[in-house]
Amino acid sequence: PKYRLHCHSSRNNTIVTFTRPNGNTVAWASGGRCKFKKGARASYEAGYNCAVTMFKAILAELGPYDKERSKPFQLELFFKGFGEGREAMKTALLGAEGTHIRPLVCRITDRTPLKIGGTRSKKTRRV
Repeated sequence: PKYRLHCHSSRNNTIVTFTRPNGNTVAWASGGRCKFKKGARASYEAGYNCAVTMFKAILAELGPYDKERSKPFQLELFFKGFGEGREAMKTALLGAEGTHIRPLVCRITDRTPLKIGGTRSKKTRRV
């Protein structure tokens, strides 16, 4: 089954959600849930802690390692946004914390919405 790990990284916070193949949420973590308050939620360290927390949740869902597993455990990784937590998630995955998670990743997708053309923006406010 292909589980999903969504990393939504904004200027103010990082929210990481781990879901089952049918879309049900298994676990989630955010900067505030990892004990970071106000402006610290947007920091690199908050994103890193979110990633490490989610790696522990993935290993808990995976359960004890079983070589005779009928269905292989696969993980799809989705990034969204341009915040600092995005880079923190990538670093945690490539670092020592992600050694057990890295072999499970089968796809990495960037879902950041990019505005191309579109409607005209509001005029800038002058004070």
